[in-house]
Amino acid sequence: MKSEQPIVVIAALMLLLASAEARPSDPEDGVSTTEARLRELEAKLSRIEQDEDAPSWFVGYDKGFVFRSTDMEKNPFALKINGRMQFRYTNFQNDEDDYVNRGTFFGGPPFAATDIDERSDFEIERGRLEFAGTFWDPRMHFYINIDADTDDNHRAIFHDFWMNYEFNEAFDLHFGKAFVPGSREWLDGSTRTHLADRSMATTFFRPDRSVGVWAIGQPSEGFHYRAMIGNGFNTTDLSPGQMNDEPIVSGSVWFEPCGDFGKGYADIQAENETRTRFGASLTWGREDGTASNGVALAESNFLRLDDGTRLTSLGVTRYDLTLLAVDAALKSGGFGLHGELYYRWLNRIKPTGPFPAFPERTNRSWGFYTTAGYMVVPEEIEVVVSTSTVQGRFKDSWEYAFGGNYFVDGTHKNKLTLDFTLLDGSPAQNSGPGFVAGYDGWLIRLQYQIAF
Repeated sequence: MKSEQPIVVIAALMLLLASAEARPSDPEDGVSTTEARLRELEAKLSRIEQDEDAPSWFVGYDKGFVFRSTDMEKNPFALKINGRMQFRYTNFQNDEDDYVNRGTFFGGPPFAATDIDERSDFEIERGRLEFAGTFWDPRMHFYINIDADTDDNHRAIFHDFWMNYEFNEAFDLHFGKAFVPGSREWLDGSTRTHLADRSMATTFFRPDRSVGVWAIGQPSEGFHYRAMIGNGFNTTDLSPGQMNDEPIVSGSVWFEPCGDFGKGYADIQAENETRTRFGASLTWGREDGTASNGVALAESNFLRLDDGTRLTSLGVTRYDLTLLAVDAALKSGGFGLHGELYYRWLNRIKPTGPFPAFPERTNRSWGFYTTAGYMVVPEEIEVVVSTSTVQGRFKDSWEYAFGGNYFVDGTHKNKLTLDFTLLDGSPAQNSGPGFVAGYDGWLIRLQYQIAF
């Protein structure tokens, strides 16, 4: 359908209504009047079609519900609406009923252990609506992501929200709320993970979202970067009173020497050519300050030691954090392989409180994940194996996982995933992948992802 047709039809209807109101009672006069009206209508429609300044629009579906101008140079406005839901069944059977970490031990007698509950339930992990588009200028864009989870009090929140101006391919300036780019698996998003969600190591080390300013670009063929200055390492949904005045600085670079690596790690089409990607990310931030009641600010509460202990639960109110991540990925002939190595330094740790619960001034931990998948049936069935670890002074934890994906329509937009994960003392806790600090046992996830 031509994009000008809605305007033409509206004009025609308005003229017909006007002619109906002026219709004479004499039949012969009515015929001549109608013929005159029709000639007038044809002339007006002809002028509309020849008017180069008249805006024209496309309304329909194009990888999302779309309303956009057909001439973005003269009338630069576009809106695309997408939606996604991950409907998940989660089952966890714990080998231990509770666990003891450094926090419970230094809390003093009776050294109470933390209870670990088993689970078996359905949930909507990510129910999202996305609005993206262009306005004012062909290079001015916006993006809004509204998210709701059933395990987060059924609230709908502005998960991501930014505007950006694309100066050129090498420099695209953004401002708003988005990922702190400290990890490749984190930065690649949750839509195309190889299993139901991200690895235990990524969940433990990665940053979260923050409000700030960042730039994205491709200054040369195959070389990409993303750099950000934001409020903090993990300040998503926090108010100014819950954050300190120290910014986070984070950047990520990656190189694709064999051409565009593409979205996701599964080689769904089982293409013959080999595609590779190599990258690194570096993040630095300072957590400093206390709330009015004397405890550490909420901004600092995210960080856990390698045994799952929240560092702030040991009376720590200040520390500097540096996170280095190095990643690599390959896709070829239906085979997909990717992994990431993490190294985290904590320096200038400052504890407070009645006793030195955490007297050390530095702490280091490291870990990695690696995942491999193979398309047994191209564009349909993939089998996947994965492992990850978190290593440190207080505890070494492991994750072993296997499962598969069924791509219903050959894409991630209609995908069924089943995975089985054996956790050996998880130090990570996050509702997205379903990890809880202290998990030791089998975690099973059956997930259906549907998107438009």
